[in-house]
Amino acid sequence: MHKEANACYEQCLEKDEDSILSLARPLDHGRLVLAQEIIKEAAQFMESYLDTAPSSSAQSADEMGDTGEPCPDSPMQQSSILTDLGSSTQRAGNIVDNRTLLKEKLDRAREWILWQSISNEKAMYGHIGAFIEYVALIVRGKLISLADSSSDNGLGRRLVLPSTKFDYNSSDTDDTMRIGMGLARAKADDPIDDNCKRFSYYEVFAVLEAKRKGDGDGFKNAFKRLYMNARQMYQQQHNLRFAWGVTVSGRLVRVCHFGHDRAISSCHMDISTPEGRRSFIELLVNWSFCEESQRGRDPTMEYLYDLRCWQIACPSEKGCMGEGADVKYYYFSTVKCQAERVFGRHTRCFLATDIIPTAVISTTNPLVPTVVIKDSWALSKRNASDDACDEVRFLKKIKEGLSAQAAAKDVIFPKIEAGGRVSFQRNGKWVEDNTDTIYGLGKLAEDNADTVHGSGNLPENNADTANEVGEAHSDDDPLFRAHRRIVMSPIGEPLCSTKSVAEFVTVVCDAMRCHSAFVDDCNILHRDISDNNILVVRSEGVARGMLIDFDYAIDLEQKERDNLHKVTGTLPYMSINNLSESDVERTNLDDWESMLCLICWFATLGTISGKRREYEELAKFPIAAWRHDSTNGMITAKESAFYSHESFMSTIVNNFKLEGGKPDKNELLKRLAISIHKCLFRNRRLSPDCHGTFEKQKHVELERCELSIDELEAYELDSLLDESLPRVNPFKERAEKWKEISKQLLAFTNVFWEKAMELQKEANKANGNMAIGNIYQ
Repeated sequence: MHKEANACYEQCLEKDEDSILSLARPLDHGRLVLAQEIIKEAAQFMESYLDTAPSSSAQSADEMGDTGEPCPDSPMQQSSILTDLGSSTQRAGNIVDNRTLLKEKLDRAREWILWQSISNEKAMYGHIGAFIEYVALIVRGKLISLADSSSDNGLGRRLVLPSTKFDYNSSDTDDTMRIGMGLARAKADDPIDDNCKRFSYYEVFAVLEAKRKGDGDGFKNAFKRLYMNARQMYQQQHNLRFAWGVTVSGRLVRVCHFGHDRAISSCHMDISTPEGRRSFIELLVNWSFCEESQRGRDPTMEYLYDLRCWQIACPSEKGCMGEGADVKYYYFSTVKCQAERVFGRHTRCFLATDIIPTAVISTTNPLVPTVVIKDSWALSKRNASDDACDEVRFLKKIKEGLSAQAAAKDVIFPKIEAGGRVSFQRNGKWVEDNTDTIYGLGKLAEDNADTVHGSGNLPENNADTANEVGEAHSDDDPLFRAHRRIVMSPIGEPLCSTKSVAEFVTVVCDAMRCHSAFVDDCNILHRDISDNNILVVRSEGVARGMLIDFDYAIDLEQKERDNLHKVTGTLPYMSINNLSESDVERTNLDDWESMLCLICWFATLGTISGKRREYEELAKFPIAAWRHDSTNGMITAKESAFYSHESFMSTIVNNFKLEGGKPDKNELLKRLAISIHKCLFRNRRLSPDCHGTFEKQKHVELERCELSIDELEAYELDSLLDESLPRVNPFKERAEKWKEISKQLLAFTNVFWEKAMELQKEANKANGNMAIGNIYQ
């Protein structure tokens, strides 16, 4: 992950962008006016204190009396801050004078400002925290005074407080990444200086990381830690739209913003100067008064503490949310898929029901889900009606095209119940949730439109998570993401949950039978065959397969088909043609090749849940290059493996894991992989021009029957070395015959599917398993 964080710093970070600070500015005019008033008073009061304080940490006797009250002629006495604070507050069960508390915070913050007694990084946090708590005291005093004068006007009572435990492990993750300091919201009457605050990733809206070094290496190292913290925040906060962070390098403060495709940092705020102190105060006060959506949270999701479950608003069947639209609410306690990366679509999946719980959800009273809700930020067109690659549109087309034929074809497909773009109320008005809404309509939104999508360029540290790349969008179409939410059924399990070779073969064959139906009956090409996009649906006692996720799909009926040349998919399973960014049009065959890669990967890893090889063990096999090598390394490894039957057997098939320690257990899977490989790369019904993985001389002077397989391969290898001969690309030749080859692939896939289904039913009969009913009930 450190490698990934370093790549983000080098490739995806936009530095010195002060307009990022405007994203926290309150939208409501009343809140903005109040915030500006507090910022002015807090900054002036701090400067008066610093101007009059002696060089030691003790306050001047001329300025502050024994009771902590400023002398009548002190500049600080002219501020309304002391009046707003009131007389006392509660600290650890004891009543403490607020003015004394304010002085303590200023004294500690002053040591950071003047860089006194800062012995190490951990010591910095206490002084930085005192600065933040000083601002929180001022905000609280103003809020309390407004409440007392009955002029609250509905203003949110929220403080920004730091954790008082520093450099700690969060309680909601097993990751070893430590939080330097967490920043979270608090009520106006919450204790300011609770010395036991240890916020979890779920609670914080920002993480602060401090380094003693200055703005060079200090900022870089602090930012990299922030990046890793942001990743944990996305995983733990299911309603997080973007993440904030703060770096402190010495006395230089920067605010950072992690969006879907880039990170942005402000210019530094130099705490040793009045301007820098005021800027930091302004940020903290604005965070106190801005809306939840400006702090990164999704207003359409709410955790119901009394029921211990989430409530989530979803677009109506017409696909819209907002004034006059029918918004439907669902409830969930199970998160099937978390957002696992800082950049990208941030796909999350929740198992939900539309029935409101009547009692607290627990292990003895579980919530019974009936649908799965997919929440994601896919690249889109700004105008929803122009978005030909909208997953909601694809799912509706599939529902219309396959509903009547599903029984006859015996395929399982995702049925959309409702879905569309998410909207929420901001400053009293309904707005669509998208990247324009996040960045506003000013310079930041324009910069975001010019951003090169970089989420696929970051090295993936977690070997258990495939690296998605290349979300398709036209080069002349500005980068734009829309927040979509889709309600679907049936509910499935991940591909890794298969319990036998027969189950695995059934599921992957089902997925490609489904894939063929999408192409033939709906003119939809999926373009992202991966383990994350194939679900196991258990129906009538057997495991069936379902292909999901149409974020990368394309409508083959559309006139504009430029996206057929785009690199899309999941790295370990991408076809050679796709990986090499060839100008050969992507076809159905690229998805079949992706399925071959997936079968080979799982067959090497192991297809039975709980009995798989460790990822470290795979490192000794050539197939490991498909996931861990560079892109060029992946291409070379796949070209070598798929070139011939012999290379495929020796490099890949002979390394398949023996399930149950018996070769016969693997026979069905091996024959499936060999059949797909032969049909794609050594298809005897097609010209030798379609064979292999390398460009070669066009076979115009030879009859296929004149050469044996070994002689033909030797001839092809010789032709590779002769640059004077005309070349032919086998991928291009196959692409021109994709319909013919696809029919062959589907025909024998049906044979393997029928055999695997038969084996499952025999096993169930032997074990006495009962059917479990219709999947759509």
